[in-house]
Amino acid sequence: MVNSPFTLKTPVTRIGITGLSQAGKSTLITALINHLENIRRGSLAKQATLKGLTHGHWMRDATPNFDYDAGLHALTNSPPTWPRSTTDWSIARIELTIDRPWYSTKPRRRIIELLDYPGEWLLDLCLLEWDYPAFCAAVWSWCSQTPRAEIAADLIQQLAAIDPNAPVDRAYLLELQQRWAEFLADSRLPPHQLSRNLPGRFLLNGTNFSPERHPFIPLFALNLSGGTATPKFPANSWGAVCTQNYLSYRDHEAKPFFSRHFQSLDAQVILIDLLGAMTAGQSALKDMRAALECTLQPFTYGTDHWLGRLFRRKIRRVAVCATKMDHLLPDDQKRLQSLAESYLYETVQHLAAKSIELNVMAIAAVQAARVQEEPDGTHSLIGRDKRTGQGVQFTPPALPQTMPHNLNLKIDDLPQLAPPAGLDRTRPFPGRRIDQLLAFLLAD
Repeated sequence: MVNSPFTLKTPVTRIGITGLSQAGKSTLITALINHLENIRRGSLAKQATLKGLTHGHWMRDATPNFDYDAGLHALTNSPPTWPRSTTDWSIARIELTIDRPWYSTKPRRRIIELLDYPGEWLLDLCLLEWDYPAFCAAVWSWCSQTPRAEIAADLIQQLAAIDPNAPVDRAYLLELQQRWAEFLADSRLPPHQLSRNLPGRFLLNGTNFSPERHPFIPLFALNLSGGTATPKFPANSWGAVCTQNYLSYRDHEAKPFFSRHFQSLDAQVILIDLLGAMTAGQSALKDMRAALECTLQPFTYGTDHWLGRLFRRKIRRVAVCATKMDHLLPDDQKRLQSLAESYLYETVQHLAAKSIELNVMAIAAVQAARVQEEPDGTHSLIGRDKRTGQGVQFTPPALPQTMPHNLNLKIDDLPQLAPPAGLDRTRPFPGRRIDQLLAFLLAD
């Protein structure tokens, strides 16, 4: 991160923003900057919490810098497209000007830093408390059940057949690691929409990380043997090599990232595609909730725990946002908010007991669908198909009033929509509840 002269004099609010697969993180960050640039127009001007903010200016001095230009180009192009997903971490910096107090001759300023990083990396928080056998046990508990057991039946069988004490075949290890990465990539996409895909950097490597340098895979024979003691593997065995490389990944890739960035955050935003999980059904909903509980667990640790000290040093606000609420009719948009709150009820209760303010919201970063009223009084939605660019009119599925406790819920699939035409940087992009999200994050 670059420390400009401004930074040394101006207070900084740092907000981490990440999202589970397909949640629209790059679009949200682009929209947040756009709204802050147009802070005196649109819905932000009506937010009492943000009263006094007079100007927002995107700064280009962060390293690595979030590519706001690319996001603007995608959304304002003709035809418009969604911004590309980011594959590494970056920072967006916005300078806010605030009305001067009565006793001052100069306006106040504050820097907002948005730390953008892949949601896949956030899931690596699960690894920080696990040794290698615990990693294998957790992954086995997921892979021994549907749908993972069906997605990669052959691969799972091969992993289970490896003797951890046998001499390692390094060429075969590299092959299996690549197949494991492909399995993770398949698992997170429709129709499965699974969230717990570990290790996260096997999916998105980021700068300076190559999985091939220190390959490892889960060895399921450890779990099938029924042993409870921590095993001691012969030198250069499958178990020894995978253990060593797993610990190297955990301690030299995952842990430093969180230690370096999370200790300075004031707030955290986590985006989820709850509608996508609903279309995939019960398994996807359970997997996403378990992933969220894992990533939010450090906030519940006491200050005697290093993760507890790291996460609770400054972070006091966490927003979990279900995206794409514009893909629903108005009544169901309200239900999506209620379902999201019910979905994470126990997590909200745990964090409230630790004085962490968790806000569960439904949002749309950029509204891609608009409501159409028919002559008979019924309503439908109109948008543009993402693949063909043609107009599409559809009636979205109705959501239930309550979330089943066992998450046995499945809705009809939704169309993939493109951004609306006519977006302009000089006007706030049409969205839903972006003003409420910013008001929550910037309340102090």
